[in-house]
Amino acid sequence: MPNGRYTKLLLALAIACQFGAAGKYARAEDARSRASGPAGWTQPFKNPVIKAGDLRSQALWNDPDVHKENGLYIIYMTTSVEEPFKPPVLPFRAVSRDGFRWKLEPETPLVTTAGTPFASIETPSVVKFRNQYHMFFTAVYKNPPSAPKDFAIGHAQSPDSIHWTIDSEPVLTATGNVSDWNGYIVSEPGAIVRGNQIFVYFCATGGRASGHPPQLQAIGLAKTQDGKHFSPPVSVLGQSPLYPPEQGYTGYSTPSAFELNGKIHLVYDVAQYKDDADPNWQQVALQHAVSPDGETNFVQDQKPIFTRGDFSWAGGEVIGPSALVDGGEVKLWFAGHVPVNELGRLIQNNFSGEDFGIGYAVRSLSDFR
Repeated sequence: MPNGRYTKLLLALAIACQFGAAGKYARAEDARSRASGPAGWTQPFKNPVIKAGDLRSQALWNDPDVHKENGLYIIYMTTSVEEPFKPPVLPFRAVSRDGFRWKLEPETPLVTTAGTPFASIETPSVVKFRNQYHMFFTAVYKNPPSAPKDFAIGHAQSPDSIHWTIDSEPVLTATGNVSDWNGYIVSEPGAIVRGNQIFVYFCATGGRASGHPPQLQAIGLAKTQDGKHFSPPVSVLGQSPLYPPEQGYTGYSTPSAFELNGKIHLVYDVAQYKDDADPNWQQVALQHAVSPDGETNFVQDQKPIFTRGDFSWAGGEVIGPSALVDGGEVKLWFAGHVPVNELGRLIQNNFSGEDFGIGYAVRSLSDFR
């Protein structure tokens, strides 16, 4: 039976491999960790709806991306496939008739890292465009080609959302100049079809001039007509006064887009950095913003959708929202886990149970502008 020190060491080894640039573990105290989300969000099922160890032994499900097609809900999500918390992390596909009970189709990963420079393939975002499916993902390098560009955005294509051909090189990369808004990391894509283009939103990280906190994270946008060639990326959504850097907030990550009444809505993570936390970068809340065209004038809500303090099972972090307009509601899936010092139970239970998984909530369309 592992003790607390063993658990902490195991998780420390896992952070960079399993969850990308900054990791998605542990807990730092923040001013809103116990605040309530806006009225209107309800949880019709017991959360998490997909638990660790569901569908696949020792699966640590994360990074949900949910769609509806031909009456079925389809979720793309990731897990480590050889040993918990260690690479490779790969995407899977599951289907459901109610968004609650899921079945893997197929039972194997959709792609592998073979023939690529990547150690893991995380945060998949899938769209159907011109009768082809396009998957954009966080490409985690085995050996980064140059510092500080450790992560990039990759692409794969499929005729049926099951059989995929992965590009051997990334399609979007950081500049390598840490003073640029997208200089250090580009990752965590969220794609949506807009007219005759695919809009790919993503998390971009550069260095903050003040150094406090060191990261400066914004939501970027790049457009493509084929999934491979992009317009120059631009920053479209930056840190608001609701999350001041003086309290350690670094900005935003993991955007998910949906369209409603011609407007583009984004839901995304709020990240926070604490020197004395382990790890020191964590995702602590989910937030929403809306734009008339998806490119300019994003207006952010004055309250978060949820914070990690709203859930017993996601008190460590709340991660990676995926929003879907369906049946008069906005349906939201998101990942989460308990604090690090409570994850020993997950390991003792052979990496299964409610301490790590994917949750679900809904809100009426009438609540959105």
